[in-house]
Amino acid sequence: MSKIFIGVGHGGNDNGAVANGFKEDELNLSIALALGDELKRHGVEVGISREKDETDPLSDEIKECNAFAPDYAVEIHNNAGGGDGVEIYHHFGGGKGKTLAQNILNEIMAIGQNSRGLKTKKNSAGKDYYGWLRETKAPACLVECAFVDNKKDIAIIDTAAKQKKMGIAIAKGVLKTLGIKWTAEKTATQDKTATQDKKDNEQKIYRVQVGAFSKLENAEALAKKLKAAGFEAQVV
Repeated sequence: MSKIFIGVGHGGNDNGAVANGFKEDELNLSIALALGDELKRHGVEVGISREKDETDPLSDEIKECNAFAPDYAVEIHNNAGGGDGVEIYHHFGGGKGKTLAQNILNEIMAIGQNSRGLKTKKNSAGKDYYGWLRETKAPACLVECAFVDNKKDIAIIDTAAKQKKMGIAIAKGVLKTLGIKWTAEKTATQDKTATQDKKDNEQKIYRVQVGAFSKLENAEALAKKLKAAGFEAQVV
């Protein structure tokens, strides 16, 4: 079974970016939970750094991630600074983390979000600037979904339904990286229709005519053979 660990940025006494009536830590959690649910629906084992509002230092997230030993790791964030669009950071050396980042970026763009592209960033020591990318053992990426302080950009995740849509888009990218085909979730109406079709088919009766004869004795002889074989037979 494939394993994915989801890091949920900020939380508790650390709200992250705050603007336009939104708190980044709350947005991060909503998107991350939707991501996790969609992955689980496709049979992926999911680890997540938090499932409620609580203080969760990055160092703890990284420890939990490495202990979980996932195939890939995704950190969910939202941005600030007046920009526009999604950007995704990956290890500066490329590799599987870059592939993951590209697949996720493609799916987020598919739901209408602008793209700032894939990015890398080094610290003064020449290593990855972000601890999530530097210290997680699994191939990883860090997703900045939208800018909280941009009224136009935040519109793509300003409701619970839109946050779920973003989470599902990220999940599609993860699933593609894992080689798992994404399938849409059936609605209640579709399930009801499928159940009714099955019921209707079970109630149908089909009759098969075997042979047509000009002589009664020939028809009766065939009927006798069919009955001997366990079939109902009637001469009409």
